[in-house]
Amino acid sequence: MKVIRNIVVAGCALFLLTQCATRDDVRKLNYQVRAVNQRVEEVKSTTVDQMQKRQASSVSKIDQVEEEVLRLKSRLEEIDHLEKEYRRQNMESMTSLQAAIEERLAANDQKMVELQQQIEQLSVGLDSMQQARIRAAEQRAREAARKAELARKRTVMAASAVPAGSFIRVTPQTRKMRVGSGRVGTATIAEKSSRTTETKPVAGRTEKGKTDASVQTVVAPDTVSGPFEQAMAKFKNGRYKDAYRSFEQVLAGNPSREKAALTLFYMGEALYNQGEFDLAILDYQKVISNHSKDSHTPSALLKQGMSFEKLTDNETAKIIYNKLINEYANSPEAAKAKKRLENL
Repeated sequence: MKVIRNIVVAGCALFLLTQCATRDDVRKLNYQVRAVNQRVEEVKSTTVDQMQKRQASSVSKIDQVEEEVLRLKSRLEEIDHLEKEYRRQNMESMTSLQAAIEERLAANDQKMVELQQQIEQLSVGLDSMQQARIRAAEQRAREAARKAELARKRTVMAASAVPAGSFIRVTPQTRKMRVGSGRVGTATIAEKSSRTTETKPVAGRTEKGKTDASVQTVVAPDTVSGPFEQAMAKFKNGRYKDAYRSFEQVLAGNPSREKAALTLFYMGEALYNQGEFDLAILDYQKVISNHSKDSHTPSALLKQGMSFEKLTDNETAKIIYNKLINEYANSPEAAKAKKRLENL
């Protein structure tokens, strides 16, 4: 626009100058005007072309930008659609997964309930088996106790049948005798198995009442201690059969509860040491049933379990050991029972 204005101004000036200028000047001016017009045309052509080119380039770029915007918009719409689809799929997956988890948890809960019921049934069955075994063992013990009581009564009745004024003869296995110049030796005497009654002269004296220096007076153990101590002496010497019979006689004398429990326990010990484990179990049971508060009851339980072990009845032995541990937890016998349980 500025160039065109300049051209108009130049034309006006040229018109004014032509009125007063010479021909040469006019020619010069015309020449200049033509040059200017030519220049204007060139400038116009160049400028317009450049502007048109620039405009065309700008339009092309705008079109490219619009296309890029459209492409980006389309991409954004596609991404938004994919995101919505992804969210929908994730929501469906989460819902199905949560449903599967809940179903699995419900199934696991059901299995846990079933397992708990089975465990309770097994526990009840095991308790029933244990109680049945305990009852069977107690029944056997009571039956054996009944038989033992009958045997004791028969023994008492046999002892009471001895005539008055008689006594039971005690015959030691050996006695001391003076040999030669005063040495003391021993001579074996066969022990009689049956009881006999007789009148016994004073040992160590002759028929005329004079002392025989060659014979030493023999004193039976019965004369130096009580019945229980005699039985214990036999037990400690390994004479278990004799000790058992002596303990029976002690029991027939109706001793105190403490002495009765101790006597029954050692009766069981005498049988145990003879290998009569089934009979020993019965005497131990008498201590357990009749003297549960006695200090020897834990020992009776322990030895009863050991007796069942000897009879290869390990299951019953376990029941006895568990009973000992539960009822006499602080006793030394309970600690021994735990060790024996570990080895079964």
